[in-house]
Amino acid sequence: MSTSIREVARKAGVSTATVSHVINETRFVAEKTRQRVIDVMTELDYTPNFAAKTLRSQKTFTIGLVLPDISNHFFTSVVKGIEQHLDQKGYQLLVGNTDENVDVEIEKIKTFQAQQVSGIILASSAENYEEIEPYLNQETPTVFIDRIPHGANVDYIAVENEKAVYGAVQRFIDLGHQQIGMITGISKLSSTQERMNGYRRAIEHSQLQLDESLIYTGDSKFEGGYKAAQQLLKNTGITAMFVANNLMTIGAITYLKEQKVKIPEDIAIIGFDDYEWAKITDPPLSVIKQPTEEIGEKAAEILLSRSHVPALETESFLLPTKLIQRSSC
Repeated sequence: MSTSIREVARKAGVSTATVSHVINETRFVAEKTRQRVIDVMTELDYTPNFAAKTLRSQKTFTIGLVLPDISNHFFTSVVKGIEQHLDQKGYQLLVGNTDENVDVEIEKIKTFQAQQVSGIILASSAENYEEIEPYLNQETPTVFIDRIPHGANVDYIAVENEKAVYGAVQRFIDLGHQQIGMITGISKLSSTQERMNGYRRAIEHSQLQLDESLIYTGDSKFEGGYKAAQQLLKNTGITAMFVANNLMTIGAITYLKEQKVKIPEDIAIIGFDDYEWAKITDPPLSVIKQPTEEIGEKAAEILLSRSHVPALETESFLLPTKLIQRSSC
């Protein structure tokens, strides 16, 4: 037998109206009281009737999330952060995967708009905002994460990409490396361009010769990292390698292992993103750690605040990263 709203109210020591206000966010409820109601709903396994909730409030209490690659652990970690925040607020999450295809992205956006979602969180594959702007309903709040198309004036949460890569490459230089290769992601993305800027700035700041032949563009996937590492080893004399995302890092390391290249004796490596597997590679991998769950939580927080009180000005948040030093460099 399912739990009723009256049971929640009785156990929490509040009125049914207060429980309703907590669920529907229709009136201010003191934080201590709101949390007590949420705790009781969790304890009693109470699930609000979203159909009735939607009819009462004219809101769907559903958020659409559009991602370019759900197989990338970075994005699954972001999803966790988003869900943690939405669960507390009584919202549901719908996820669409685009496989880095802008046409598919547009279809996902249109589908979510048709479902009258309360907002959209978007990691866009578009190079220019004008490609997707016609499909973004101005009445539906949208928050961008990780990358932002050129020309967009939107709410945006990402990390300090340029600063992070600058620090990683500077670490190589401090260790005496002069031939430093870089494997980049999809070239049109803002995150890729920012990381490239960090690499170039570190090389130039240290008065080393910037050699464009040491830079290979991957596709942000395993195969791209594998092929780029293959080309760098065949065509250059690098002693260090920075890889700009986690899937390409796995691909690059796989190739080096196949060729019996010793890490870090022959080639030192730093990757982008920190996960459990980075600690158990041989040797453990040095990485730039992103606050992935925090990105998701912040995106959900900003989106819900926009749905209640639209701001006059958009906001951008660049979260700090951390260089985790392990044995690969």
